[in-house]
Amino acid sequence: MTETIQSAPTADDMRRAVEAYRLRTGCRPGSQHAALIDMDGVLYDSMKYHTLAWQRMVSEQGIDCSRDEFYLYEGMTGKATIDLIWRRERGVSVSDDEVKRLYAIKARYFVEMGRKEAMPGADRMLKALSDAGWARVLVTGSAQSSLLERLDDDYPGAFLPERRVTALDVKHGKPDPEPYLRGLQKIGAAPCEAIVIENAPLGVRAGVAAGCFTVAVTTGPIPRTEFEKERADLIFPSMSAFADALPTLIRIFADSADETSVTDSAQAVLGARIDDACRKAERQNWFVITDANVEKALVPLFSESCVLASAPRFTVSPGEANKTPHTLFDIWQWLSDNGATRRSGIINVGGGLVTDLGGFAAATFKRGIPYINVPTTLLGAVDAAVGGKTAVNLGVLKNEVGAFAEPLAVVVSTVPFASLSRSELLSGYAEMIKTGFISSPELYQKLRDVDGVLNDARELETLMCRCMDFKSEVTSSDLREGGRRKILNFGHTAGHAFEALSRELGRPLPHGVAVAYGMLTALVLSHIRKNMPTAVMYDYVSGVLLPYYHSTARENGYSPLAFSCEQYPRLLGLMGHDKKNVVAGRPRFVLLDEPGRPVIDIEVASADIEAALDITRDLLGL
Repeated sequence: MTETIQSAPTADDMRRAVEAYRLRTGCRPGSQHAALIDMDGVLYDSMKYHTLAWQRMVSEQGIDCSRDEFYLYEGMTGKATIDLIWRRERGVSVSDDEVKRLYAIKARYFVEMGRKEAMPGADRMLKALSDAGWARVLVTGSAQSSLLERLDDDYPGAFLPERRVTALDVKHGKPDPEPYLRGLQKIGAAPCEAIVIENAPLGVRAGVAAGCFTVAVTTGPIPRTEFEKERADLIFPSMSAFADALPTLIRIFADSADETSVTDSAQAVLGARIDDACRKAERQNWFVITDANVEKALVPLFSESCVLASAPRFTVSPGEANKTPHTLFDIWQWLSDNGATRRSGIINVGGGLVTDLGGFAAATFKRGIPYINVPTTLLGAVDAAVGGKTAVNLGVLKNEVGAFAEPLAVVVSTVPFASLSRSELLSGYAEMIKTGFISSPELYQKLRDVDGVLNDARELETLMCRCMDFKSEVTSSDLREGGRRKILNFGHTAGHAFEALSRELGRPLPHGVAVAYGMLTALVLSHIRKNMPTAVMYDYVSGVLLPYYHSTARENGYSPLAFSCEQYPRLLGLMGHDKKNVVAGRPRFVLLDEPGRPVIDIEVASADIEAALDITRDLLGL
């Protein structure tokens, strides 16, 4: 087989990669000032000896493994590697004492192979970092003392003793982000302030999960495609090639002139996506509906899209209080006054208020014209923009009048999310958590790491798209909510009641926050009615709700839920009026047998609901 020789990234390649990272994370120019550096395969050409030592040790234990297999395990701790192989080959875990014995054999074989060469180019890489004044932290999955003890001789002054993270310092090795997060702690840096330099796919995965700009250097036999799968920001064919390019990369990171170009580039990409969706729709003309806050925050977007720049624009006053039949009538009149026809289309640019209101206007004007959604909030993207539900409120009753009308397209980008507060992100994230509960335990467990996902823009985007795809699949099979689509209402029967009551009390809860509390009530009822394990309920409270529940501060967490026993009749009345009920006054809930197994149309007696409300208040300390 002929090996394909890969060229090193050019300056333009590096600039694009840095701009893309800034777009995903909101990282500002000049933020980077540190490097987290792997050891084996980066500082030392040692992996060929490690793989031979591993292969010799396991073969003596009667296990047949190829040498190349151990390149794939690079970055894992010795204990994790041994445990993985023994579980796979023998179906057993290995005791700590046996791990120590086996790893000692492997370490002895590694030492017997003699002195390991410094990696060509590593010294120049370290000098470039030093010349730029960047801090350097060693982050290795190894505990191999023979190399660690040589660092000061081979790379004098490069790594202070207190700036080293080894296998002995972490509970979870790579691909878990813990080693790199520990490295950041050593220097008090945020993920966007450091780059990771790795030569192993699992190490790249750890660096990406930690939220750092991650550079892969292919110093071993692992093909480039494996690093691409792990989403490395840049991939270099050798340490020498990376050392040659590093001064340029450092200048690109520091270049404050990039700030405007990054923003402009992001808006241009989103504008092009909007224009492309409109072009495919083949409409005679377009009309834009947005709100005042979005219009102000995304001024460049409206100039980057040819369609948005030229289309008439209706600007709604922000806030749920404006999602009314009166506003809907104003939109109808505006469309008529501006010559809209059945060959026209509507583009809704905004959050759930805009996509619900604009979608309903499109569904009803001239008996229905097509529309495109461009969600600008996380909540809008995962909830209102997908699925074809459009509506307006009637008094305090949410979405009381509406229609089912699927958008022609949903144009998604994380660019507008940069302006969202933490509390706004958490509100949208609640709808993602809901999707985890009703779709799969695996997705719920990923989403349970709230900070980890929200701090990792790529992971957030990936999981957000998973949630949107799941909702789209469900709604396309049941557009008018006659069956399976009802599972999407998990948490909403109580959540909508909490939301309506909060407005009546003058302390309005954002929709996603109300649903977050509504899911807790639904989990309590799931235990009462479906014998769902209480561990699910307590895990949700301790891991998802309470860390972000603030009785006073609203900027960084969930707005507080406030109701008393005296308000139970009103809450029951609001739940009984829910449009999903078959008989008015008799609330129906979506409950869980367990995460991933939702059950629809469960009619719940008032006594059980009141008991669930009592437990909800107790768990939140109300």
